Amino acid sequence: MQEPPLSLANFFTRRSLRALTDAERAKVVEAQVHATRPIVSGVVASGAMILALTGMFELAGITPSIGWPWWASEIVALTAGACALAIWHLNDWRPRLMLTVLSVLLVGVFLSIPLPGVDQPTTGRAGLFQLMPIALLALMARRVSMVAIAAAMTAVAALRVGLHGHPPHGAALYWLTLVVAIGFGTMLGGYRTDFAVSTYRVRQKLREQATTDELTGLRNRAGWNREAGDAYDDAVKRGRRASVVFLDIDYFKKVNDTFGHAAGDQVIQRLGQILRERAGERCLCARLGGEEFVVMLIDQAPESVEGFVQRVRREFQEAARDAGVTVSAGVAHRVPAESMGQHMRRADLALYEAKAAGRDRMVVSKA
Repeated sequence: MQEPPLSLANFFTRRSLRALTDAERAKVVEAQVHATRPIVSGVVASGAMILALTGMFELAGITPSIGWPWWASEIVALTAGACALAIWHLNDWRPRLMLTVLSVLLVGVFLSIPLPGVDQPTTGRAGLFQLMPIALLALMARRVSMVAIAAAMTAVAALRVGLHGHPPHGAALYWLTLVVAIGFGTMLGGYRTDFAVSTYRVRQKLREQATTDELTGLRNRAGWNREAGDAYDDAVKRGRRASVVFLDIDYFKKVNDTFGHAAGDQVIQRLGQILRERAGERCLCARLGGEEFVVMLIDQAPESVEGFVQRVRREFQEAARDAGVTVSAGVAHRVPAESMGQHMRRADLALYEAKAAGRDRMVVSKA
């Protein structure tokens, strides 16, 4: 899929994320949430620390008070610190988001909003507070989380105006500051998301290259080892049928010796093409090496599996008639309490029997 062009608008709208499939998007978002969770916890803890230090400065007379008792600021700072610790350990993103928003509100109120009747400039305090939600906006992976943080910022700004009115520099500049802060955090979050999507695509491409057979486009041995076990275990867990088929091209060495390795590659590619065209969603095909192929078929009746194998054999024999090669196949259907290793050994033995019996045939293992 073509990546969206790099632009400022894309950072705000996160078009790179929307360009993925639903499954890919879920993986990228989950990876971002997992990666940023300790950083989100650190940002909340930093906000708590700023509030605690401000309270200590007020106690020491270094910073003028905005009406809140210094000990109240320390209690709120401890509460925000506890939220940061919980955010680090909680697995569910929903309570983490609630604690994050609560921390933003608590720190915002006690750090930057004077009590009614207290007339103290809060520009510096408001600036310190804004650092916290800006950083959080840049770290949020879910849209609902970004909206929640922006809403908390707006609530703190509105409460400050409701209690004390607009600052001397006027309402326009006051609200512009809020909009710029939200926009800046959102833009940074969009850039981080674009980077995450690009990283995901590179990793997927490298994984495909590492697990795909270059000659046939099927899974290679590494790809089979990565995917077959999970597919087999899932079938067993769900009580579904599973069948394993080993395929081997007969007299393949003669093709290489007679027509050359390029012709041999074409023969292998043809069998790979037939398997790709015939395989369905519940079918995993791989080339294990040389002229040996393996297929796992899930939730299919034995008759259907054996019919599939015979169709593949016939089509390949017709396609490779000039090369004078055929295909031998060993089929094994899973029996209860059988491991994948035992199942594959039966299919391999069935292939050996097909070869020993004269090749160009299918042998089904008798469990």
